[in-house]
Amino acid sequence: MDAISAYSFTSCAWHLLQAIPLIIWPAAINGLLTYAGEQGAVPVPSMPMQPSSSVENYFARSLGLALLALGMVTVVLTGSLPLGSMVESPTETPSPYAAASVLLTTLHHVSAAFYCWARYNKTQQTGFLLGFVGSAVLAAFGTWCVLFGGGKARVSRRTGADKRTSGFPFRNAEAEKRKGR
Repeated sequence: MDAISAYSFTSCAWHLLQAIPLIIWPAAINGLLTYAGEQGAVPVPSMPMQPSSSVENYFARSLGLALLALGMVTVVLTGSLPLGSMVESPTETPSPYAAASVLLTTLHHVSAAFYCWARYNKTQQTGFLLGFVGSAVLAAFGTWCVLFGGGKARVSRRTGADKRTSGFPFRNAEAEKRKGR
């Protein structure tokens, strides 16, 4: 399994882990992440949880379904889950949408991590801290995949060096010596 497939399945699993409670039991998630003193800066642990309204339940379920769709679309568009038959394309060609879908889901994880961190700093609720940790790990993994995870390495048979490298920001003194000869 290559890095992009591992990222897409991990991202889908994280979205699934977030989506299932939002779809099945949205009132519990709303109750865990809200408190009676929402206008105050510091939550009071003795205050009871507020019951969620039908609008909050609707938005929680809609968010859960959207997270499911985002996770599944990521897996499909990165080419991790082949949709065509193996007879049609016997060669393993990378999906043309893999880089774009990894970039977009990485931006999603970055923004979710930022939001969870900001909310955790305001409310000190563990749910936001857990959301931050999961999204930050996936944002880092997605950033790694965007920078280094795409495609096969092109190694030179003669020198053993990767052909995709350039001289920026460091010069290749050995190559310059050979060219001077």
